[in-house]
Amino acid sequence: MPLAQELLTFGLSNKEADVYVAALQLGFSTVQELAQKATINRTTAYTQIKNLIARGLIKVVEKYGKLYYVAESPDYLCRLQEQQEKEVARRKEVLANILPELESIYNLAVEKPTVKYYDYNPESLNRIRLEIEATRVPEMCNIFNYDRYAEFINKKHVEGILNIVNKFKVIYISKTKALDARVCRLQNNEKFCLKYLPSDKFGFLCEVLIAGPKVYIAREKDSLIISDTLLAQTMGLLFQALWGIAETI
Repeated sequence: MPLAQELLTFGLSNKEADVYVAALQLGFSTVQELAQKATINRTTAYTQIKNLIARGLIKVVEKYGKLYYVAESPDYLCRLQEQQEKEVARRKEVLANILPELESIYNLAVEKPTVKYYDYNPESLNRIRLEIEATRVPEMCNIFNYDRYAEFINKKHVEGILNIVNKFKVIYISKTKALDARVCRLQNNEKFCLKYLPSDKFGFLCEVLIAGPKVYIAREKDSLIISDTLLAQTMGLLFQALWGIAETI
């Protein structure tokens, strides 16, 4: 029924539209007659009739002691459309009134810090590295204690970071200024900036990486990813203070 398809714009389901068109064509009719005309089974037809009665598109008429179903005049669709337009206007007005409060709640929710915890295993480590490499920020800052975390140096991962940032600053903490060969090779990239701090005075127990609003903290047996703009900015200030006193290698 092509005409029935047009009625879907008024919020009717396919079967409701078929039954309404059948009722318009038949006039006074029984459930069985409407079901046959709409080519659906009797039980389904009865359900659609109840829905259409609730919408005001079909009414029940008793005739000769028997119940019949009659479609309301198509003019009723105009009144239905007017009602829907009034309801839409009312909803817009309500939304306009509550939107500022909703946005304030949303902003508060967005700013709430989140923490992800990962046990140390190759799969988790790879997942964290992929997340870092997918972070689009102009600069990342890393505090790396070589004496504690030398085994975690991954040249491919660092190159992945260098591909997405304008600058990657690393504070290299160690007993001596002697660089690991893997780190030396990275210095050929102009985006890679390295400074040194002695581990006897700055023996950080965790590796820290700051990337936009996120702070990545790696420990010997687990890792944390903290998403919090305020914390990230605070850690960024700490990094800059250390960067200012660190030695260029």
